[in-house]
Parts: sequence; C-alpha cells; structure tokens
Amino acid sequence: MATVPDEHARAADHAAANLCSGAGLSVAPAGLHQLINEAIQIGYSAALSDMRDGDFDDDIREWRPDLSTG
Repeated sequence: MATVPDEHARAADHAAANLCSGAGLSVAPAGLHQLINEAIQIGYSAALSDMRDGDFDDDIREWRPDLSTG
C-alpha cells in the first residue's frame, strides 16, 4: 500500500483538494471520492520526491528554456 510521507502530506492534500474541487468530485460517492483523492495525493507525493531527487533536472531546461542557468 502506498502512503504519502509526512514531508509531503500538506502539499499533497492541498493539491488533491484543488483537483477534486475543480473536477466537481464533491458529488461523487464518498468511497470513490476518497479513492481518487488518495490516488492524487500519492501521485503528487511521488512527483515531489522525483523532483527532490533530481530526476528531472536535465529536462527542466527543455521544458523551460526561459529559466536562467545560474
């Protein structure tokens, strides 16, 4: 079972709440809403870990050539 590390919990919860709210999931059955919310949190947390670990460092210049290299 995947879990969200404490260091990412607040950001992941905030991201999931924004996405669920924007998608109109408040009308979804409670179980489905919880499943989607947790999946978003786990995915967001994984992305934060990947960024922290530098997994995308080489890609950032390609995605954002306007950023300085300094």
